Amino acid sequence: MLACLGAAPAEAVAKQTAMALRYVTEAKQFGAALCGCHALCRGLFGSHLAAHAVPQFLGFAVLAACGLRAWFVDGGYVELASTPGVTHASAFGELASTLQIPFQLYELACALGVKRLRGKSFELVAHHALALLLAVLSARKGLYFYYGAYFMGVSEVSSLPLAFVDAFKMFKHLKRDYPTANAVARPTFAVCFLALRTVYWPVVSYHFWAASLAHAGDALEVNTFLVVNILMTSLQAYWTKLILEGLYKLVTGDPTADDVGKDN
Repeated sequence: MLACLGAAPAEAVAKQTAMALRYVTEAKQFGAALCGCHALCRGLFGSHLAAHAVPQFLGFAVLAACGLRAWFVDGGYVELASTPGVTHASAFGELASTLQIPFQLYELACALGVKRLRGKSFELVAHHALALLLAVLSARKGLYFYYGAYFMGVSEVSSLPLAFVDAFKMFKHLKRDYPTANAVARPTFAVCFLALRTVYWPVVSYHFWAASLAHAGDALEVNTFLVVNILMTSLQAYWTKLILEGLYKLVTGDPTADDVGKDN
């Protein structure tokens, strides 16, 4: 009888461990690919700042692809109206959440080595650290994979044009050589960011909060996610302010328009 009583918890632990390790191989391969790409680009471009641009873009692309698959192809956006629970399954949401671990570790390592990648007030370091914390908790506890598909996947769509914006800001010769691409990248980033992180982000956050408050158990993890969501949403609001200021300057022809916006 005692053996039977101990079987269920043991089975639950084994199931949770299996879930936590489901994409560990892919995460290791992803991290290795980012570091290998960085090393190759460092040799080609001569600086860590320039080398960071390519693996960062590839990371954004992979994470965005996972999120888009989960949210639009697999119908995640349709399910949102029913406020799925924090344990709701999403294969590509789980993959996006797990791949965020090596990606944010890579970003933190680059930020430590390159001052420009930290943000003016270390806001980018805070962003990477918080995203890493959530990704680790999500992967280890099997929580928030459905919402991770949006917050850790779909939202990265806005980061794709941002990578070009940053490249043009940091390397002036690119802006000179590719003026049309520079002119297109900034408003494209602004539109994507405002749509995904300013307008739709709070909608998903509303359901995220409703699901979290209705969840029984995992109090430490759920409360951590709620606190970090407040911090991350505040960061989106701060960046929204900067982007709107940049758009205003762009529309009015202000020559300092390139200096205003989400600084990387």
